[in-house]
Amino acid sequence: MRGLPLALLAISALATLPARARAGDDEELGRIPDEALKDEPPREEAPGQARDGKGRATLERRLFLEDAFTASPLTHPVPVPYPGDLAAFQNRASLDLALTWSPLRPLRLVLSDRLSVFAQEGLPFLSSQTVQNALREAYLSAELVEGTFLEAGRLNVRNGVALGFNPTDFMRTRALVGQSSLDPSVVRENRLGALMVRLESIFGFGAASVAYAPRVERPPPLSERHPLGVDPRLGATNGVDRALATLSFHLLDLSPELLGYLEPRRQKLGLDLSHPVGSAVVAYGEWAGGREANLTTRAHGFGVDTGTFPPGSPVLPPTTTTPTFRNDVAAGFSLTAATLGTLNLEYHFHEGGLSGSDLRRWFSTGSAPGAPAFVPNALWFVRGYAADEEEPLARHQLFVRAELPRTLRNDLDLVAFAFVNLEDASSLSQASLSWYLSDALTLSGFLSASLGGRHSEHGSYPESVSAIAELRLYL
Repeated sequence: MRGLPLALLAISALATLPARARAGDDEELGRIPDEALKDEPPREEAPGQARDGKGRATLERRLFLEDAFTASPLTHPVPVPYPGDLAAFQNRASLDLALTWSPLRPLRLVLSDRLSVFAQEGLPFLSSQTVQNALREAYLSAELVEGTFLEAGRLNVRNGVALGFNPTDFMRTRALVGQSSLDPSVVRENRLGALMVRLESIFGFGAASVAYAPRVERPPPLSERHPLGVDPRLGATNGVDRALATLSFHLLDLSPELLGYLEPRRQKLGLDLSHPVGSAVVAYGEWAGGREANLTTRAHGFGVDTGTFPPGSPVLPPTTTTPTFRNDVAAGFSLTAATLGTLNLEYHFHEGGLSGSDLRRWFSTGSAPGAPAFVPNALWFVRGYAADEEEPLARHQLFVRAELPRTLRNDLDLVAFAFVNLEDASSLSQASLSWYLSDALTLSGFLSASLGGRHSEHGSYPESVSAIAELRLYL
């Protein structure tokens, strides 16, 4: 189980530590729920954008080089032995491309990809982890009739109105890509899509869609490493057959969206709502529910299915394994001050997550004298699985985020956020500062901290602080 990848645990913005394996983010664009239509914030025109004589975009291109250096100098002993090697530094150089091409009006081709080269303490230069490629999206979209679209290929389908945790974002699982920013808004934009076919129709009072993502490969274990690091990871994103249907409509400024999700042995319903409260506040909420086992049991089942654990091995930490109807909720508000920035505050309830007593069992089981070597590995596997599924480890969690664009200076952006485990009062936080040196060059710094007692979720990682310096050049 030394194969539990530190890179996997490091990029778990929702449940894990700031670690040396985070490497470069996509766009610094903080997703804020829209009062009515849940649209993304308007973006500036991308470099390399071509337009026809009528002003309609036929080619949009964004290409940049990026270098990110990560240092994690502070480590400390932990009560449950950590199953992996720690690196004090890592450097990542990336070439990132996003391309949208419309050769004909009904057709649109989309490609999004990042190629990275890593240098890391303890990592041989000629290693399967030296070069890694993340094919985020590659699909064809066709407008069959006005307002009805058919898309096929690898798509990043996003659902939900919250920022820190999206219970209704059913296609998010096993799609993480390493990056400097742990901001969920950035993680959501920069993840892998799933291979699927999707039909979407937009009509006068709302929209509807149905998507099918087939099983392509057997799901790989969390610790799997691919030759040369260029595997598209279709087993991760397309390891089971999945279907998703959505229906959204306009109703009393609530902008409700209904969702239904199906996969073998797991079915869920979901609901998204958002509502403006005055001119500066937007209240929003998500709910998803369905019959399933708790997080610990699902993690153990996944380990058995992928060959990590032998059949008949015990579920650790000990827990009730009976499936039952479980709820997930994310509720909060965003407060926007026109001259300052935006503040988001959310409460997350993950019924299948670890309660306070579950967390205490996690530590007591892993730190018991004479515990077999496989016990810590199995316990950390639960946390790695939660990270991979992008779901909170704890049952109750608080999320707060502040964004101050061009407030301190016209060429500076400041973003800070924190996840607080309400079961043990530990926290994962990150602050980032981006300095726009020119239209083509951006220098960013990220400082992350995992705080809490030794027997808490975030305080139990061996790395407590990390810092990242990142330089990005648009071409």
